[in-house]
Amino acid sequence: MSDTIRTPSRLAREVDLGNAWNATDDDLAVRFHPLYDASLRRLAEGSAVLRGLPFRLGQRRAGRRWILVGEGAPPSTPIAIDLRPPPLDRDVSLEPARASHLVVAHFADSWRDTDGRRPAGLPVGWVVPAGEPLARYELRFAGGPAQIVDIRRRFEIADGIIGWGYLPFLALGHRADEPIDWRGPHARLEPGLYAPAGHAGPLTMLPGAWGPAQTGVADFVPSATADITCWLHAIPLGNRSAPIEMRVMSLGGGRPGSDVVIAGVTLFAGTADPLVLAPRRQVRVDGPVGWPTALDLGIAIRTRPLDDPEGPVEPGDPIGWGRPRGRASAPDEVPVDRPRPSILDLALAPDARIRFGSWEVGAAELDRGATSPDGRTTIRPLPAPDIRVDVRVTAGGVATASRVRFVSSDGRYLPPLGHRDEINPGLFEDSGAGLILGRDTYAYVEGSFEIDLPPGTVEVEVVKGFDHRPVRRAIDVGPAMQPLEIALERVIDLAPGGWRSSDSHVHFLAPSTALLQAAAEDLDWVHVLATQLGDEFKSTTDLAWGGARDPSGRHEVLVGTENRQNMLGHLALLGARRPIRPFASGGAPEGRIGAETRELLADWADRCHAEGGLVVGAHFPLPFAEIAANVVAGRIDALEFQVFAPGLDNPSILEWYRLLNCGYRVPVLGGTDKMSAEVPVGAVRTYARLDPDVEPGFAAWADAVRAGRTFATSGPVIELTVDGREPGSVLSLPRGGGRLEVAIRARSSQPVIGAVELVVNGRVVATELATGSGAELLSLSTTIEVASGSWIAARSRSDHEIHSAFNTSMAAHSSPVYVEVADRPLFVADDATAILQVIDGTVAWLETMATVGDPAVRARLAGRVAESASALRARAAAAVGGGPPGG
Repeated sequence: MSDTIRTPSRLAREVDLGNAWNATDDDLAVRFHPLYDASLRRLAEGSAVLRGLPFRLGQRRAGRRWILVGEGAPPSTPIAIDLRPPPLDRDVSLEPARASHLVVAHFADSWRDTDGRRPAGLPVGWVVPAGEPLARYELRFAGGPAQIVDIRRRFEIADGIIGWGYLPFLALGHRADEPIDWRGPHARLEPGLYAPAGHAGPLTMLPGAWGPAQTGVADFVPSATADITCWLHAIPLGNRSAPIEMRVMSLGGGRPGSDVVIAGVTLFAGTADPLVLAPRRQVRVDGPVGWPTALDLGIAIRTRPLDDPEGPVEPGDPIGWGRPRGRASAPDEVPVDRPRPSILDLALAPDARIRFGSWEVGAAELDRGATSPDGRTTIRPLPAPDIRVDVRVTAGGVATASRVRFVSSDGRYLPPLGHRDEINPGLFEDSGAGLILGRDTYAYVEGSFEIDLPPGTVEVEVVKGFDHRPVRRAIDVGPAMQPLEIALERVIDLAPGGWRSSDSHVHFLAPSTALLQAAAEDLDWVHVLATQLGDEFKSTTDLAWGGARDPSGRHEVLVGTENRQNMLGHLALLGARRPIRPFASGGAPEGRIGAETRELLADWADRCHAEGGLVVGAHFPLPFAEIAANVVAGRIDALEFQVFAPGLDNPSILEWYRLLNCGYRVPVLGGTDKMSAEVPVGAVRTYARLDPDVEPGFAAWADAVRAGRTFATSGPVIELTVDGREPGSVLSLPRGGGRLEVAIRARSSQPVIGAVELVVNGRVVATELATGSGAELLSLSTTIEVASGSWIAARSRSDHEIHSAFNTSMAAHSSPVYVEVADRPLFVADDATAILQVIDGTVAWLETMATVGDPAVRARLAGRVAESASALRARAAAAVGGGPPGG
C-alpha cells in the first residue's frame, strides 16, 4: 500500500495573516505555561495542509508568526484580520469571494490561578474549566450584519497540550486520523509518557510497537513529547455575503492561562462542514490503480484485493476448511492485463476529491458509481452492512459454539460484532477469535451472536468440527430481517462408545479462548502448552490455575508444557502435577542465544512421569535426534502427527513405521501445534477410547493413550478390528502364525474419504477406493495371513485438504493392533540401522558441538543417549542372532 498525498482542497483559500502577526515564539514562551516553550518551536511553519485544508502559517525566521489574543498582548485593541484575497489575486470588477465556512487553527494556554500556578493535582493536560470564555471572533461581511462567535475552552478551542479524554466538543486537532498497516513494519519500541500518581489514566501514553499497530489507527493524544495541537474550528457562515474582515478580542480578563493563539485562517466554499466526515464507506475499485494517489478532505483507510470473490466453490470441495490460496480463474476468463478488483475503505467529507492516477472523482460521484475517462478504472459503491441480525446456531435444539463465515455477494467477509474482518496470521500475534483457512476467514462464536449485514444475498457457512455436517446456505437480507437460526446435525457420535477427542498441542491462546475454540470445533480436551522462545515465555502464567471447563463439562482446557531443544527434539508434557522446568535447554531459537545445553529430553521425560504426566513426541519426528533414543528407552508414551500428506508417505509416518518395525509399541496422537490464526484447533486431533469403568477425565484419557486405543485424524473417523480386537490390543499366535479377520470402517461428515488401506508392518496389503471425489463411508473387510510378529493398522487417504498454515490432507491413521508369533518376533534390521544412525549422530553432537561448559555434564548427556544405542544393538543381536547393525 503506497502513501496517499494529502492535497489541499480546491474549495479552500488560505488567508494571509502576515499583517496581523503580533508575537514570536519567545513572546508566547513568556506568557504561556513553561511546558509549552519547547513544543512551540516544533510546530509547523509556512504552507501546510491540515485535514485537507490549506493554511499559511507564520515563518519562524520572520520572528512574529502568531496572533496572540490576550489582555495586555500587543495591540491591546481588537486585532483585525483582512479576509479578502491578496491584492495581486483581486479582480476589482468582482466582489470578494463568498464562503460557506471560516476555519480557524488556534489553541489556548492551560488554565492557571491568579498566581500563575496549577494545583499539584491538576497537571497540564487536564482541560479545565470547560466552557470558560476565552475570545470573541467578530466576522464582518461585504454586506449585512456582523457575525459574533464566542470561543470557549473545550468547545471551540482546547489547550494546546491536552491529556487523553479531553478532546474539544466543536473542534478537531490539526493531525487527522492516520491509518497504520497492522501487518507492519512495526516501529522500534519507544519510551512511553508516564504520569505522577493520580494522573495515570488521562495523561499516560504507554509504549507500543506491534500491539498498537493492531488497532489500525495512530493515537495522537497525549504525546510522549507533549507536542502542541492546533485545534481547527469551522464557523458556518450561512447565506451571508462574502467575509471581508475578522476582528479578534480577548474575553479572559487578563487571567493567567487565558491566552489564545491563532496560527492560521482558511475560507472554504463548499456544501458542508469540511471537518465533518461522512461515515466510513466501502467501494469496489477495478483498475490499474486501486489505492488513491491523492485525497483532500478525508482519509483513505485501507485497501484489500478481492481474490475471485464471485468465483464458485469447486465441485467436491469440503465445506468449512478453506479454499486453496491463489486458485486463479482460467487464462481465457480473465485478461492478463486486468488487475484484481479491490475493496477500498474511505471516510470522506461531502466535498472531498479523490484521485486515482490522473483521474479525479468527487465523493458524491462515489455514491452513484463512476468510470474513468479512459474506461480502465471503475468504482462502484458497496452497500453498507447496517442491518443488524440476531443469529443462533443450534445442535440437537441447543445453542452451540461454532465457527462461522458470512460473505456478501460482492465478496466481502462480514465479521460478527466484536470480531475483526482482517485476521492477523502472524506467529503468536492473533487474539484468538478469528481463523484464516486458505483464502477464507472465519470467526469463533458462542451459540448466539449479532452481526451487521448489507442488504442482498449473503452466503453463510457454519462449521463445528468433523462430526457435525457443515452448513452452507444463502440468505436474503432486508430491513425486515428476522432472527436467523441455523441448525447443525451431528452425523457421527463416538461418545457412547467411550471415545473422546483432543488436540494435544496448542500454543498462545488464553484458556478461555481455547475453551471457546474447543467447543466450536467439538473437542473434549485442548492442551495449551506453555513454552520458551528465546527471551519470551508463553502461557507460563496459566500453569498454576489456567485450566478451564465449560458449564456443560463437555469441553476442557488443560495447561501443560512443551519442552524444547533445537537439535535434540521437542516434548509435549501433559498432565504433570507440577510444570517441568526449564522449558528449553541450549541456545536459540528455543533457549536464549548462547545458552548452555544441560538438560536432555530424557531428563524432562523422567520428571514428567514422576509427576504423573504423559510424554508425547511433539510434531514427530522433528527435530529428529534424541527423540528416537527415548522411544528406544521407553520414555515416550505417544508420538504426535501434525500433518498428513495425501499419500501418507510423509516423514512422521515413515519414521513411526521404522520404530514399530523394531518392536517399539508407541501409539499415535494428533495435535496441531497451533501458533497462529491460520491453524484451527483440532485440525489434526486424537480420538482415544476410555475405559468405561473409569471416571472420564484426563487420567482416563492418558491411560487410553498409553494403552494405544487411539487414532489421529484430520477429518474421518477410522475404526479397526483384528479378530474383533481394537488398536492397542496384543494378539498371540502359535508358531507358524495364522489367519486373521480384519475390518476397517471410515466415516466422515462430508465426502472426503478417498481410500481406506490396511497396513501391515509398514506395507499396504489391502485397499478400498472411493468413487468420485470422495465418500462419507468406506469399508474394507479381508483376511490376512500372519506368519511372524506384526503390527496392523488402518488408515484413510484423501485428496482433500485443510488449507491451514500447516496444510494437511483430510486423512486418518489408527494406532496398531500387535500380533505376537511364537519364536518369530518382529524386527527389521534395515530400519534399526536407520534409527541407530540418528542416535549415534545425537551422541556425536553432544560429545562435540553442543554448548556445554562442564566436561562431566557433557559426558553425562552423551552417555545417557548412548545407552539407547546399546539397547537397540542388543535387541538387533537378539533378533538376528548375529552382529548388531551399524556396529
